[in-house]
Amino acid sequence: MKAPVVLKSGKNFYLVSEFSGELHTHKGIIRLEELKEKSFGDTIRTHLGVEFRILPFKASDFFRLFKKAPTPVMPKDIGMVIAHAGLQPDSLIFDAGTGSGVTAAYFAYFNKYGEVVTVERRPEFAKVARENFRMAGLKNIHQIVGDAVSIADGFKKEFDLVFLDMKNDVEMVPKAYSMLKQAGFLAIYNPYIEQTRAVYEKMLDAGFKDVEAFEAIKVNLEFKRVGTRPFVNIFHTGYIVMGRKV
Repeated sequence: MKAPVVLKSGKNFYLVSEFSGELHTHKGIIRLEELKEKSFGDTIRTHLGVEFRILPFKASDFFRLFKKAPTPVMPKDIGMVIAHAGLQPDSLIFDAGTGSGVTAAYFAYFNKYGEVVTVERRPEFAKVARENFRMAGLKNIHQIVGDAVSIADGFKKEFDLVFLDMKNDVEMVPKAYSMLKQAGFLAIYNPYIEQTRAVYEKMLDAGFKDVEAFEAIKVNLEFKRVGTRPFVNIFHTGYIVMGRKV
């Protein structure tokens, strides 16, 4: 068993990057050297006797355990983009607005034989994302620190998917059209309806076809003795606009 690993106790998760030192939790202290003699599925105890289950670090942990800078796109929304675009495992993807790197990480994970180019204009955010990519062992991500609009014209290759999660997304739409391969997709994420409408109309003006704007909503179910009802921690996250270059 090698690092990184995940330690889980109830609803508490911790990401461990090396088997040395101590991990201080509100359930007690864990001596991380003990992990060297453990396997996945085993448990390890804190000094208070609380057990943590040892799990492998998987893609399902990216959103939960990545270090956060700005608020990342939710997995449900990323999954909608991947499915809607029919992402192939050898795709070339352009991601504008790296943030914490959650979106780029999922794109890279499901794009095993392809590449992801991700651009972030704020160096402090790019630094957080770079560490997250390293922790996840993702080798097919190329990071650029700069303004996506300014550098968009410099690419010679065409992309299968362009994803925008950035403030000046309307300005980026015509450039995204030029960057895409024939039949490639543009996906834009935005938390506000007004901006969503603006990019929708700009995509139509730019020549995109099959343009759609939608929202993905995840509703959990709560089962109790008296009955079952929906339970939602976060209802609205963002809107997605997608269109195709055909």
